[in-house]
Amino acid sequence: MLMRSSSLIVLVAIAGYLFATGESEEQSVRNTRTKRAKKARASGNPLNQEPNQRLDDNDMQMPSIPTGFLSPSVKEYLELGKSIPGRPGADYPILAAVPYTNFYCDEQPYPGFFADVETRCQGWHYCDIDGRQATFLCPNGTQFSQAVLTCDWWFNVRCELSPQLYAINARLYQRPKVNLTKPHREITKELLDDIFT
Repeated sequence: MLMRSSSLIVLVAIAGYLFATGESEEQSVRNTRTKRAKKARASGNPLNQEPNQRLDDNDMQMPSIPTGFLSPSVKEYLELGKSIPGRPGADYPILAAVPYTNFYCDEQPYPGFFADVETRCQGWHYCDIDGRQATFLCPNGTQFSQAVLTCDWWFNVRCELSPQLYAINARLYQRPKVNLTKPHREITKELLDDIFT
C-alpha cells in the first residue's frame, strides 16, 4: 500500500512538471536533439578538435606556447631537435638509457674504445687494460664512429663496419691486454695433505 501511494506521488509530480513547462515529452526530446545537433555543428574551437592520428605525417603542428612561458635557453634547447636532419628512431637511434647488450670486453683482444652495433652505435664501450668495462651513450642524433673513436653525426657513421675497425685500438696500447686473473689450482690429494698436515 505504501508502495502504491509513493508511485502515485511520483507520477503526479512528473505530470505536474510537464504541464507547468508546457512541453510534451515528444517536444522535449526534439528540442534536446536539435540543441545537441546545433552544439556539434557550432563547435569551431580548435581545442575541442580531435588530434591527428597519422604518425607518419611530417607536417605535425606543435601546440602554441604562451608568450613568455619558456625561458630563452629552454626555447633554444627545444629548437635543437628540429636542426638534426633525419627522423629519430628511423634514421638514428634515440636511446634514453644505456641498454644491456651482448658486448663483453673479455672477448676483445685489445683494450680501447668499441662501438656497440646492437645499439646501432649510439652506445659505446671503454675496455680498460685490466678488463674492466664502462659503457656510454652518444647524444641523440649522433653515433660512435669506430674510425675516429668519437661520437659523430649519424650520417657520417657506417655502424655496420665498426666490428671490422676494432683492431684500430691496437695502436693505443701497442700490446694486447693482460689477463690478470690467476688460473685456479687443481685440488689434488697431495695438495690437501700439504694443507691439513
